[in-house]
Amino acid sequence: MTSTNAQHHEGDALARQLKAAALQRIEARHAVDLAPAAVARDAGIDAQDAARHFPDETALMSALIVGAYNAVADSAEAAAAAAVAAGADPLRRWVAIWQGVREWAVAHPEEYVMLWGRPIPGYTAPPETVEAVGRIVGTMVAVLRDAQKAGALTEDRPDEPPLSEGMLQNVAALSSGPLEGLPSGVVARMFVVWTQLHGMVGFEVNNHLASVAVNPVSVFEYGAGAMGEYIGLHRRAGQ
Repeated sequence: MTSTNAQHHEGDALARQLKAAALQRIEARHAVDLAPAAVARDAGIDAQDAARHFPDETALMSALIVGAYNAVADSAEAAAAAAVAAGADPLRRWVAIWQGVREWAVAHPEEYVMLWGRPIPGYTAPPETVEAVGRIVGTMVAVLRDAQKAGALTEDRPDEPPLSEGMLQNVAALSSGPLEGLPSGVVARMFVVWTQLHGMVGFEVNNHLASVAVNPVSVFEYGAGAMGEYIGLHRRAGQ
């Protein structure tokens, strides 16, 4: 190996070490001290008073997470109720619900990222979060059930490939919960819809949409409508 090649090799090795160290710092940046005593100092509250409300970091984090999930659910439910009051069809109701989710997320970006961003190391969410998330899912399932009763839900599509064994297991797990009674094809598509639309919300909340979309509201409305059709809701002529 020539001296020039050796210098290049050494330089590459140093660059890799520096990048690895930088990544460790980025990972550490996500570690936040939420010990009630530390938070009390920031809030100008006596530590003993804080401890009576939140005895430890887990209790405080759980209060934040459950509160945020319920706030998203409140926004989704309010949007759903307004759409029903306005006489919206199932697809319009579906879009309104997701707009409610998006609007809350854009107004509360840090809380949204807390819910659907990087998991907090060592933290296990309490059972109350399941109930709160169930409220969000429930607004969407109500639309699907109403559409199914009205014959306005495409259940099975001949052009779709059969579900794999793994997807059948996923569908079976969801079908015994809040999606019970819905067709397996609709339940399977729910996986795609849920992740796709939360991905769109996260993309905007993390400021990745500003450089490509002049009007992000219309982008999301288009995506929510497209995902509503994908899951099986019918679009009326002229919509």
